[in-house]
Amino acid sequence: MTAQLSGLWRRAAVVGLALSIVLLAGLLPAAAAGDVRIGICQSTAQGPATFSTALWKGAELALADVNSHGGIGGQPLRPVPVDVGNNDPAQARLSLNKAIDLDKITSLVCWGTNVMVQNGPLIDDADILAFTTSSGTKVVKASKLTQQLEAVTSLYCKVAAAEIKRQYPAVKTFAVLYVNYEFGIELRDKCEEEFGKKGIRLVASEGHPNAPPDLRSQLTKLIDAKPDAIYLAPIGGGTVALGIRTARELGYKGLLTTYGAGDTPDIYTLKLAEDNFFYVSHATPPGAPEAVKRATEKYGGYTLMGYEYVWLVARLGNEVLKNGQKLTGNALVAQLRKDRDIQTPVNRYVFQDDGYTIRPLAIFTIERGARKLQHVLSASDLE
Repeated sequence: MTAQLSGLWRRAAVVGLALSIVLLAGLLPAAAAGDVRIGICQSTAQGPATFSTALWKGAELALADVNSHGGIGGQPLRPVPVDVGNNDPAQARLSLNKAIDLDKITSLVCWGTNVMVQNGPLIDDADILAFTTSSGTKVVKASKLTQQLEAVTSLYCKVAAAEIKRQYPAVKTFAVLYVNYEFGIELRDKCEEEFGKKGIRLVASEGHPNAPPDLRSQLTKLIDAKPDAIYLAPIGGGTVALGIRTARELGYKGLLTTYGAGDTPDIYTLKLAEDNFFYVSHATPPGAPEAVKRATEKYGGYTLMGYEYVWLVARLGNEVLKNGQKLTGNALVAQLRKDRDIQTPVNRYVFQDDGYTIRPLAIFTIERGARKLQHVLSASDLE
């Protein structure tokens, strides 16, 4: 099965790369002056800083390739940083207004359920295409021009619950440590629902502020409930590592698990994560560009989405121009949902009309200072 998946990945990557060259280099309008500016959310805050670095590094790799093939309609793509602070919707609004009004961005990639929900109307008013790496189900409901690159919370929880049922049948109860705002609360509730379908009962949950300096109080209360497993639902970065470290230091020996927020270098090098821990995130297929694979190992799973964001914008932009349309958010989104099933050089995505996306996910453990792939669930498996 693994060999079959590897072959499928390799063939899909070749098709994706060939298609990108055709779209980027063939039958395009005459070159125009200027450039096409695309927004990439950035932050120096704990957690988000890890994601933003990975997104930017992945985007840089795709930009070099896309621009070498003519960019969009002969115009090179240029990245524009959009500072969202510590997942602060107000800070994000200021930065996004600048990026829209002064930098004239045509697209955006960003995370943060609260950031995206509260700025959804601004995205629509500005007529830009927005991809989000947020898993929150409410994000795409707040903006008709926003499409998820990430899996929704319910899908993350469904995959984790199925893995526990398959690999850890002794687990009958669990607890949730979550970031105490909209996204974390939703992830807690969706996991309670999906784990419950597998006969795994929620016995406790504790919230924490964003970027907490300490988690001893919350984890002590969770451990007192004697759960067989603890699901970590922060926004990621150092908080996931802090949660693992604190739970083990408090003597908890049960299963620990999380979603893509745990797919970061500080988890790979955490010795305590090598025992009774797994997470659900994004695999790097064998056929992916070598530079992308190397960058992902260094910067984490969100590198892939930075790469694919640029690749998708370039593909869609060239198709829109070939159809005689302007580069607007409405035109780009319409093209995305018309194409619907898209194979990039890395992954297959199924972009649904409601803004949700079906994408491959994988199960990882940690071994010898690196993430270890256990198995992959393709978009077809999850449809």
